Order: sequence, then C-alpha cells, then structure tokens
Amino acid sequence: MKNMQELLARKSKLTIAMRMIDRKASFETEEGRVYAQTLVKLVMIEMQIEAQEK
Repeated sequence: MKNMQELLARKSKLTIAMRMIDRKASFETEEGRVYAQTLVKLVMIEMQIEAQEK
C-alpha cells in the first residue's frame, strides 16, 4: 500500500487535472472519457486515504 504522502500528492495532481477537464463533456468524446477515468482514480485514492486513516 502506498504511503500517505504519495497518496496526497497524487490526489492533488488529479484534483488539478479535474479542474482543467470539461465536466459537461459527453462520454462519447475523448475528453468525457478522460474525465470519467480521472474521477474514478480520484475516488480510489480517497478510499485508500480513508482506509489508512482508520
């Protein structure tokens, strides 16, 4: 399992990327798919952070 600092750094980078991606892009477009993939990665990292905090 990754340590907390690595997870927080990755979360920060993904959060910045999420701000630059169009949230309203259709999932039929590349940007829409990238947004969905980034969102899934961000949620997974948040779950890992929560698991380590317990």
